[in-house]
Amino acid sequence: MKRAMLLAGCVLCLAGAAFADFTIPPDQPICRLYGMIQLFAVIGGIIAAAYAGFILTTSHDLAERGNAKMFLSGVIIGLIVIWLAPLVVKELVGASNVCGW
Repeated sequence: MKRAMLLAGCVLCLAGAAFADFTIPPDQPICRLYGMIQLFAVIGGIIAAAYAGFILTTSHDLAERGNAKMFLSGVIIGLIVIWLAPLVVKELVGASNVCGW
Protein backbone atom coordinates (compact mmCIF):
# COMPACT_ATOMS: atom_id res chain seq x y z
CA MET A 1 0.00 0.00 0.00
CA LYS A 2 2.83 2.38 0.86
CA ARG A 3 4.56 1.60 -2.42
CA ALA A 4 1.42 2.45 -4.38
CA MET A 5 1.06 5.77 -2.58
CA LEU A 6 4.74 6.57 -3.14
CA LEU A 7 4.43 5.66 -6.83
CA ALA A 8 1.32 7.81 -7.19
CA GLY A 9 3.12 10.72 -5.54
CA CYS A 10 6.08 10.37 -7.91
CA VAL A 11 3.77 10.24 -10.93
CA LEU A 12 1.99 13.41 -9.77
CA CYS A 13 5.32 15.18 -9.24
CA LEU A 14 6.53 14.19 -12.71
CA ALA A 15 3.21 15.19 -14.27
CA GLY A 16 3.44 18.58 -12.57
CA ALA A 17 6.95 19.07 -13.93
CA ALA A 18 5.87 18.05 -17.44
CA PHE A 19 3.06 20.64 -17.51
CA ALA A 20 5.04 23.47 -15.89
CA ASP A 21 4.55 25.78 -18.88
CA PHE A 22 0.98 24.65 -19.55
CA THR A 23 -1.53 27.50 -19.81
CA ILE A 24 -5.16 27.80 -20.84
CA PRO A 25 -5.72 31.33 -22.21
CA PRO A 26 -8.99 33.09 -21.33
CA ASP A 27 -10.08 33.24 -24.98
CA GLN A 28 -10.41 29.45 -25.30
CA PRO A 29 -13.92 27.97 -25.72
CA ILE A 30 -13.62 25.98 -22.49
CA CYS A 31 -13.00 29.21 -20.57
CA ARG A 32 -16.03 30.85 -22.19
CA LEU A 33 -18.12 27.80 -21.32
CA TYR A 34 -16.86 27.91 -17.73
CA GLY A 35 -17.70 31.63 -17.59
CA MET A 36 -21.27 30.95 -18.72
CA ILE A 37 -21.67 28.10 -16.24
CA GLN A 38 -20.29 30.31 -13.49
CA LEU A 39 -22.66 33.15 -14.41
CA PHE A 40 -25.74 30.92 -14.41
CA ALA A 41 -24.62 29.22 -11.19
CA VAL A 42 -24.21 32.57 -9.43
CA ILE A 43 -27.60 33.84 -10.64
CA GLY A 44 -29.26 30.55 -9.66
CA GLY A 45 -27.41 30.53 -6.35
CA ILE A 46 -28.61 34.04 -5.50
CA ILE A 47 -32.21 33.12 -6.33
CA ALA A 48 -31.95 29.85 -4.35
CA ALA A 49 -30.36 31.64 -1.38
CA ALA A 50 -33.11 34.26 -1.42
CA TYR A 51 -35.75 31.51 -1.47
CA ALA A 52 -34.06 29.65 1.40
CA GLY A 53 -33.79 32.89 3.36
CA PHE A 54 -37.47 33.61 2.78
CA ILE A 55 -38.45 30.13 3.99
CA LEU A 56 -36.11 30.47 6.95
CA THR A 57 -37.57 33.79 8.06
CA THR A 58 -41.26 33.02 7.48
CA SER A 59 -41.52 29.42 8.67
CA HIS A 60 -42.51 28.46 12.20
CA ASP A 61 -41.97 24.74 11.69
CA LEU A 62 -38.57 23.63 13.00
CA ALA A 63 -38.18 20.85 10.43
CA GLU A 64 -38.85 23.26 7.57
CA ARG A 65 -36.38 25.76 9.03
CA GLY A 66 -33.76 22.99 9.27
CA ASN A 67 -34.36 22.09 5.63
CA ALA A 68 -33.97 25.74 4.62
CA LYS A 69 -30.68 25.95 6.54
CA MET A 70 -29.38 22.81 4.85
CA PHE A 71 -30.48 24.15 1.45
CA LEU A 72 -28.74 27.46 2.10
CA SER A 73 -25.53 25.74 3.18
CA GLY A 74 -25.67 23.60 0.02
CA VAL A 75 -25.99 26.74 -2.10
CA ILE A 76 -22.99 28.32 -0.39
CA ILE A 77 -20.86 25.19 -0.76
CA GLY A 78 -21.85 24.90 -4.42
CA LEU A 79 -20.87 28.50 -5.13
CA ILE A 80 -17.53 28.01 -3.39
CA VAL A 81 -16.86 24.92 -5.52
CA ILE A 82 -17.78 26.77 -8.73
CA TRP A 83 -15.47 29.70 -7.90
CA LEU A 84 -12.53 27.55 -6.78
CA ALA A 85 -12.66 25.12 -9.73
CA PRO A 86 -10.01 26.97 -11.82
CA LEU A 87 -7.62 27.04 -8.88
CA VAL A 88 -8.07 23.30 -8.32
CA VAL A 89 -7.46 22.59 -12.01
CA LYS A 90 -4.43 24.86 -11.94
CA GLU A 91 -2.94 22.96 -9.00
CA LEU A 92 -3.80 19.47 -10.29
CA VAL A 93 -2.37 20.07 -13.73
CA GLY A 94 0.47 22.25 -12.52
CA ALA A 95 -0.39 24.99 -14.99
CA SER A 96 0.81 28.53 -14.67
CA ASN A 97 -2.43 30.08 -15.95
CA VAL A 98 -5.93 28.61 -16.27
CA CYS A 99 -8.57 30.90 -17.79
CA GLY A 100 -6.93 34.00 -16.40
CA TRP A 101 -6.55 32.73 -12.84
